[in-house]
Amino acid sequence: MEQISADDRLTALADADLVALRLGAQVLAHKAELADRAHVAAYFELLEQSLLAELASRTRGIRAVTQRPEVALASVADAEDRRLTAEYLGLLVANERLSEQLRDLCRALRARDGK
Repeated sequence: MEQISADDRLTALADADLVALRLGAQVLAHKAELADRAHVAAYFELLEQSLLAELASRTRGIRAVTQRPEVALASVADAEDRRLTAEYLGLLVANERLSEQLRDLCRALRARDGK
C-alpha cells in the first residue's frame, strides 16, 4: 500500500477542512504556550502558517506567491515536546466532527512528529 505524505494529504483537503484545522492549530498553539512548551507552540504555529499559505494558493487573484513553510518539530525538541505534540494531534484525530481526510492528515503528522 502506497504511503501518502502529509504534504499531499494537506493539499487534498477541502477549503472547509483547512479552515477547521487552522482554528485547531491556533487553539493548540495557545494551549502549548500556556503549558510553557515553546517548541510545541512553534510547531502548531507553523502548521497554521502552512494552512494559511495553502488557502492563499487556492485563491484567485493572489498577487504574491505564498510558499508553505515545512511543518516540523524543532530538532532541539525533547521527548516531552514530542509526547505533547502527539497528544495534541490525537485530540484532532479523536474529533469525529472533523472529516476523515483531515483526521488522516493529523494521524500522519502524529506518526511523523510525535515520536
